Amino acid sequence: MHALMEFARQIIQAHGVLGIFILTAFEQFILPIPSEVYMTMGSAAGLPLHLIFIAVGIATFVGATIGFYLGKWLGHPVFLWLFGQKRLERAEHIIKKWGFWGVLLIGYTPFPFKLITWSAGIFEMPYKKFITAVMCGRLPRYLLVGSLASWILKSHFYATTDMSAILLGVVQGLTEFLPISSSGHLVLVEHFVKMPAHITADSLQTFDIFLHTGSLLAVLLYFWRDWIGMFTEIFHAIRHGGWKNTLFLKLAIGTLPAIAAGLFLKDSLDGDWSRGFFAIGLFFIVGGFFYLFAEWKSGQSEGEHVDLKKSLIIGFAQAVAILPSLSRSGMTIGAGLLTGIRRDAAAKFSFLLGGVAVLAATTYALYDLRHGIVAWPDPRFSLIGFITAFVVSIGTIHYLLKFLKKHTLRPFAAYVILLGTLIMAFL
Repeated sequence: MHALMEFARQIIQAHGVLGIFILTAFEQFILPIPSEVYMTMGSAAGLPLHLIFIAVGIATFVGATIGFYLGKWLGHPVFLWLFGQKRLERAEHIIKKWGFWGVLLIGYTPFPFKLITWSAGIFEMPYKKFITAVMCGRLPRYLLVGSLASWILKSHFYATTDMSAILLGVVQGLTEFLPISSSGHLVLVEHFVKMPAHITADSLQTFDIFLHTGSLLAVLLYFWRDWIGMFTEIFHAIRHGGWKNTLFLKLAIGTLPAIAAGLFLKDSLDGDWSRGFFAIGLFFIVGGFFYLFAEWKSGQSEGEHVDLKKSLIIGFAQAVAILPSLSRSGMTIGAGLLTGIRRDAAAKFSFLLGGVAVLAATTYALYDLRHGIVAWPDPRFSLIGFITAFVVSIGTIHYLLKFLKKHTLRPFAAYVILLGTLIMAFL
């Protein structure tokens, strides 16, 4: 093992981030040394932490995929030959039923992961479930361990201006719609990422406007048919009456609680406590248990219609999400489940409602910009963040709507509960 560690150190010293990428990819299906060791070696060698994270993330996907198909193409026929069809089918039934949770939970542990990647292929676990569980289980662990290694070694994550914009755009695009909280993750990124000196707290505040505008544009374009239908309903209602069942009225009623909460609670939530790690960790955990409660109470919700009463209930859930690290999308989807709406239908209404909320917040922020209350950020920095947030938001919306047709909120609950626990324990 010592000789292998020395070999890994030489590869990293000679090839830098590329060496970490290669070693991490092979660790997913053959090498015995955990990837965190390679990340620590890279930090000790002075490699930029953001490049290490990117390399490890891509390598995890690539390596786990290779291991999965090696198990499927090589391990599956060998297991069949050794143990027979009946035992193979029995094992496949267990893996297909519980494999997602097994891969997810084991991803958080130091258990030799190459056994998992091969086993998932051998017993023909659905690939999409497998790779989703891998990324949700392994990446948070790598993020935490890599950040701790950086802190211990006094090696910081120094990002360039363009990299800062891309990173924040990716975080915004993912966490605005995935039920894992954009506000909580942005605070974590700002804590671990050392931005260039000219990117101040004030410029980040105004930069956030452009990130949200990118997400808003994604909602407008992805659901363009719904928005056109809404305006058609408005014109019809103006001419013939009948506002009750219009999407416009449902979104207006659902937005009112959030506007009221923002007006009356904004000053209280602007304090340092709302950005403190205790509050962030606590509300991550609270949000996770709310998802579990919503899934438990909702059962097999099959409803699709959102009436005015349900709109108001979902609107109150959106208002509660003003608290730090409570996910707006998670709270509204969970509330939709509790009212009997199907998951994907609840997610769609959540995104439409979120589009209105983001539009209102962006309009208010642009008013501050126009009247000089806050300063305009760097144009290039803002444009990169805007484009990144837009592209990632489109992909996230599409993925989550497909995911929720067949899956529950429980994986996201497990993620935010674990993340909140780690934050409260270590930060």
